Amino acid sequence: FMKKPDSHTMRILIEPDELAVCETLGRLRSLIARSARVKDAKMGSQDGAKADVMGLKAEYAFAKAFNVFPDLGLKPRSGSPDGILNGLRYDVKSTNHEEGMLLATLKGNPDVDVYVLAIVKNAVVYLKGWASKEDLIKKENMIDLGYGQGYGLDQDKLNELNSKYGFQ
Repeated sequence: FMKKPDSHTMRILIEPDELAVCETLGRLRSLIARSARVKDAKMGSQDGAKADVMGLKAEYAFAKAFNVFPDLGLKPRSGSPDGILNGLRYDVKSTNHEEGMLLATLKGNPDVDVYVLAIVKNAVVYLKGWASKEDLIKKENMIDLGYGQGYGLDQDKLNELNSKYGFQ
């Protein structure tokens, strides 16, 4: 069980029918991406299909929290944003580690302005905060967690999500 979230964490419950959609589409996305030879950009040892399901839960929870429609498309995609909120193209990064960091690969993504950290615990997603691409993708944030070089920010370095506006 996760400890009590801090005051700026947003807790989003994914209802059973929403969960079924996320799990089904996440698995389908995984199959489509692998068959199209899209490189798996995960920064951990988790199974690719499980990571895709977790990612879709995180994206869905963010969209639900801010009343935007999630991208439920099943075409192969690499590098595109998860959505747009207040004119900013966002990419939701997910982990199931309670103290997890906001991580990005070295590849860089010209199609993203903002990265969001989501902690996924079954049917509950905790939106922890966000960072601009400029704040995350910089030399002093380079890390290696045992799966290759990338960028990372601890949760206490993230900007607070605003329940009305998203990013401020």
